[in-house]
Amino acid sequence: MRVGLRWKILLLTALPLAALTAGSLWLVHRSVSHRAETALREDLVRAADLLEDMLAARTGQLEATGAVIVRDPRFFSILTLPHAPGDAQFQATVAGVASDFQALAHPDVFEVVDARGEVVASVGTLALDGAARAALGPAGLAGRTVRRAFAVRGTHVLLVSTPVVADRRVVGTLLLGAEVGRALADDLRQLTKSDVTFLSAGRVTRSTLARPEERAAAAAMAARAGGPPRTIAAAGARWIALARPLPLTAEGGAEVYVLQRSVDAETAYLREVRQQLAEFGLLAIVAITLASMVIANRLVRPIRQLVTAAEAMERNRWDAPIELGRRDEMGELASQFHHMRQRQRLYVERLEEVARAKSEFVAVASHELRTPIAIVLGWRDLLGTKQVLPPDPAFDQGLEAIGHACQLLERIAIDATRIAETEHVVDELKLEWCEVEPLLEGVMSEVSGAARNREVRFDLDVAREAQRACVAVEPLQRAMDALVRNGVRFTPDGGSVRVLARAEGDALRIDVRDTGVGLSSVMRQRLAESTFAPSDSGHHHTGRGLEFNRPGLGFGLALARRVAEAHHGELRIEGEEGRGSTFTLVLPGALEPGALREAA
Repeated sequence: MRVGLRWKILLLTALPLAALTAGSLWLVHRSVSHRAETALREDLVRAADLLEDMLAARTGQLEATGAVIVRDPRFFSILTLPHAPGDAQFQATVAGVASDFQALAHPDVFEVVDARGEVVASVGTLALDGAARAALGPAGLAGRTVRRAFAVRGTHVLLVSTPVVADRRVVGTLLLGAEVGRALADDLRQLTKSDVTFLSAGRVTRSTLARPEERAAAAAMAARAGGPPRTIAAAGARWIALARPLPLTAEGGAEVYVLQRSVDAETAYLREVRQQLAEFGLLAIVAITLASMVIANRLVRPIRQLVTAAEAMERNRWDAPIELGRRDEMGELASQFHHMRQRQRLYVERLEEVARAKSEFVAVASHELRTPIAIVLGWRDLLGTKQVLPPDPAFDQGLEAIGHACQLLERIAIDATRIAETEHVVDELKLEWCEVEPLLEGVMSEVSGAARNREVRFDLDVAREAQRACVAVEPLQRAMDALVRNGVRFTPDGGSVRVLARAEGDALRIDVRDTGVGLSSVMRQRLAESTFAPSDSGHHHTGRGLEFNRPGLGFGLALARRVAEAHHGELRIEGEEGRGSTFTLVLPGALEPGALREAA
């Protein structure tokens, strides 16, 4: 059973597009989910770096505060007072001074240890335990500033131990601390949208998580501190979690923080996207089916037009209608077909024009051959009777008449040769470097010899940058010969024909300017559109030389145009009636780059 083109288009468009729609939905969901989880992991790493920067900044503030306090005479001088262990009056004095400084700096931990290692004042909101003092006290008494993070009384504290020096000796230690509390965790959550949990030995000290099962998942993740972000499950939910040791923790310590982002919460929009994509997919399939029907109809109609137009071309009809207003592939195809048809029509018309030109030449030649042949035969018969012999002046007249007739025959033969040259002279160009000025001088010398009976001045001007060019020498010579002869034919005696060679970028530009009769707008248009200049065999008269206003057969301009196009250039035609005309050959890429640089 034969399946029509319309149904083939429906099957080939609707089914693949429907499958493509379904595949696209799946790929989009998969890609978005993967990108979302990747973004969460990257965000967690950035959040961890931000948290550690915040902790480092807070510790730096404590260190700077401690350095200022221990250098204050009111502070360090009090520790130089003599006192006995457990001296209540001394401790009260130190506590009073410490309270003043604590009111200014507001640290959570503010403890002063004397040179014996005894705590003589503790005025902060949070008191240290013995383990923290034992870890930091000796370092301060040894003259070193130490930073540490400790778990103190169910919370994490950043501590800085600063030695107190008086008279070049350590008289005590100042312990300042800041709690890693709820405010810092809330700030981090607001900045990074990440939940943070601090743990000590697996026990939660602080957390922004509300549900116990979520905190339990964070505690389980703490055992993998130091690894990359991981996906964990807790209470039917999925999380991306990152666990790292808490900065400044003593070696061997179990202080850890865990950052978490909820995968389900972050990708909740995907469910809406998935539903919307499914709805869109159904609508797309319906739309695709309807569109395929419309496309099938729209495709079949212009194809039928193209088939009809192609059949009309076989019958030499070039006006079959084609829809050209469409802005799609079929419109482009129709446009390309239309341009191809125009080129084909132009090609056929040119072939017909060439055939007409050849027929015209045959008609002109047969018409013009009669006169020289009659002259040659007549004088042959007359001279054969020996009625005219030297030194009779008629004998010289006969020889001159025979010579003119032979020149006319030669001219007709040259025109016949040019007819063939217009088709074959530039089939295969052989480019070579040559001197431009001698080439043009030779052309003008030959033309001036053919125009001995004319009073036309010849001028040649070759610019320095155009002295040397890479061209097809013989074709260029014949093209210039045709253009210069054309200028002489249509320039009255007393006028001039000037040839100028210039550089136009990397192109060689040769102008042939005459002061002759010029060109009307109609003639310029005909010369621009026609391959050959038209000729009228009924009124054509071939001159013996380059007589004024005696046109040739029109093949010279065709030859010049073919030479220009073979060099990937052009033949430009300018002129106004009564003001002369200019024929310009432009040959791209013909000049030497070195010559152009030297000229510049």
